[in-house]
Amino acid sequence: MKREAWRSTVVSLSVALSAFAAFHGVTHGFSAVTSDGVRRADIREKPRAIPPLRLTDSTGAELSLAEYGSGSERATFVALQYVRCQSVCLTSASAQSWLHHEISARHLERDVQLLTLSFDPVNDTPQVLADHARRLKADASFWRFATVTRREELNRMLKLFGIVVIPDGLGGYSHNTALFLIDRSGRLSRAYDIDRPDLALSDYLASRLSPG
Repeated sequence: MKREAWRSTVVSLSVALSAFAAFHGVTHGFSAVTSDGVRRADIREKPRAIPPLRLTDSTGAELSLAEYGSGSERATFVALQYVRCQSVCLTSASAQSWLHHEISARHLERDVQLLTLSFDPVNDTPQVLADHARRLKADASFWRFATVTRREELNRMLKLFGIVVIPDGLGGYSHNTALFLIDRSGRLSRAYDIDRPDLALSDYLASRLSPG
């Protein structure tokens, strides 16, 4: 009986250790226990190149997302949303509005800019985006609103930022979100909780002051 009990204990410990190792691996050494946490760790450890996705902004002008990549003189804080959203997108808009105020108050317009990307190109036309920008009193010199020009590139944009969008059956969407940083070297290098724009900005400013 003792031998069987010992064997059972060894098996149980082996299973526990295997589970421990697997969990450690998928959570980046326990640095994240949620999918959004894993995404943040992935982006921090392996910054992503910005692809040349075609966008149309609130003025109807076309541009490439790659313009916010290499060669840009400013870092860019990016949020993804859709204008009709009445849930987490309100927090997203508030976060970027806070950044908008701080950038202006600290005279950081030459260093930092904002980009709001809609993943609802059918409804978020240039006019809708323009009206949205007007409601937020956005300064067009450093806060731009845009969506994909070609709907077939929407999934590519969502994959880049790790955004999952699911129709809610009521004409809207359920989705995750974050505040992303495209750094001055042109890479998607950070993701922050959408309700911590203060942390995102202070982190960026600290990185500018660091010797490296």
